Amino acid sequence: MTTPQKATSATNLTLSQRFLTNPDAQAPLALLALVALFFSPALSGQRTLLRACVGLLRPGAGCVRIGGRDLTGHSYREFLSAGIHYLSAGRLEEGLVAGMTLTEHLVLAGGDRRFFVDWAGAHRRAEDVIKFNDIRGRPASTAEALSGGNQQRLLLAMLPPELKLLLMEHPTRGLDIESANWIWVQLLARRTYGTAIMFASADLDELLQYSDRIMVFFAGRVLQVLNAAETNVDQLGHLIGGKSI
Repeated sequence: MTTPQKATSATNLTLSQRFLTNPDAQAPLALLALVALFFSPALSGQRTLLRACVGLLRPGAGCVRIGGRDLTGHSYREFLSAGIHYLSAGRLEEGLVAGMTLTEHLVLAGGDRRFFVDWAGAHRRAEDVIKFNDIRGRPASTAEALSGGNQQRLLLAMLPPELKLLLMEHPTRGLDIESANWIWVQLLARRTYGTAIMFASADLDELLQYSDRIMVFFAGRVLQVLNAAETNVDQLGHLIGGKSI
C-alpha cells in the first residue's frame, strides 16, 4: 500500500443546504488517509459536503484543496480533469442515462472525441468490460434494465483507471451480498494504487470494516472524527444521537 498523503483539505468550510437542520454547516477537516468515510443519518450534511468536494456545490466560505491545489469555486469539469470523481446514491437518477445502452455509456465515458464512433469496436470493448466486471447484461442492454448491483458495476467500470479521489454515496446500499463484496474488492484495489476514497454510508458494519477514519455528522455539523480501528458500534450509536464520546 502506498504511503497515505493528504488527498483532500476543506478549511473552515461553510455550506448552505435548505434541508440541513443547521443551515450553516461549518466543517473543518483534513483527510489524510487513503480511505476516509462520512456517516450520519439522512439530511445531516454528508451529501452536501461530498458535493462541495467535487464542485457540484459552491461553498459559502472556506476553501477546498485537492492534493494541495485550491479548487474552491471551480466547475465540476475541472474537478474531473484533476482526477476527482463522484458517484451519487441515485445510480440511475444521477449516474446513468435511462434508454442508453451499456455500449453507449462506455463510449461516453471513454473520452474519445472523434466525430465518428467505431460502433463495432465499441461493441467489442463493451463485451470485454461486461465480462471483466461480471455485469449481468449485454452491450445492447439499457441502464434501467440492469439490477442495482449491475448498475453499480457499470458505474465503476466507467471510471478512469487512475483517480486521485473518489467520492461515493452509499456505495452498496440495496445490493446483494455478492455484489457488495465485489464492489469493495474493486474499491480496495483502487485504494492500493493510491486513490483516496470518501464515502457516506448508514451501514455501521461497512463503516467499521472498510474505513480508516469515520467523520460523524449531526445537525449539519461535523460532530467528531474517529479512528475506525479504535471505534465500535456502541460508540457510533451514541454519536448518531448527537452525543459526544
